[in-house]
Amino acid sequence: MEYVEAYRLTGRTAVVTGATGGIGVETAIALERSGAVVIRHSGRTQADFSIPGEADRFTDAVLERSPKIDIWVNAAGVDLMLPDRKRLSFEERLRLLMEVDVFAALQMSRRIGDQMRQQGGGTLVFFSWDGVASGLPGDTAQLYGAAKGAILGAFRSLAQTLAPEVRVRCLSLGWIQTRWGSQAAEEYRRFGIDDSLLGRWGKPSEVADAVLFLVSPQSDFIDGIDIRLNGGKRTGFQKKKGES
Repeated sequence: MEYVEAYRLTGRTAVVTGATGGIGVETAIALERSGAVVIRHSGRTQADFSIPGEADRFTDAVLERSPKIDIWVNAAGVDLMLPDRKRLSFEERLRLLMEVDVFAALQMSRRIGDQMRQQGGGTLVFFSWDGVASGLPGDTAQLYGAAKGAILGAFRSLAQTLAPEVRVRCLSLGWIQTRWGSQAAEEYRRFGIDDSLLGRWGKPSEVADAVLFLVSPQSDFIDGIDIRLNGGKRTGFQKKKGES
């Protein structure tokens, strides 16, 4: 098989949640360019996963449109750094984050995973945070740690449940240049640069490239794995370029 052809997804149907911007839209574009038919979810016009029952309603609509789903990417997530979210209390932000990033993703993936197993195969992709294990100071890090830590535990058990027919993978992301990242204060921008061995923030398109690999035949022997996509994590003992 030709190298490029190994990544072709012609004849496959994919669903990408949160496909209106950033990582979600770049992932949808990458899958479409590889030949997949992509169903794009928008929280503004199709289903607001922060509302109980909307995840099930969206899943029903997807299965009615296309009973055979080959790829499901859980890219929908709450951006707590937006101005209107910052005004919410800690408890309100926690509920919002858990509803969208955890409850909705797991509910939909369980249903679609069962459907994939019955049809003989498929791939589910989750997103977590590379800071779950080490943590960062502050309320926002506590919130993301709680939600993304839950995803790490859930996806591994889901992989055990759905194997061998369905492959379940997770990408734990570092500092990615999403809408918030492009507008972040200088201290955050600098921190993201200093935190990476490559000395820069990642691009949504690079996340999409990683997803493309994980849903392609080239990754058939990968399952139940969490990949940290962060440009390499700098430790406290790692010298930066130019230091003696």
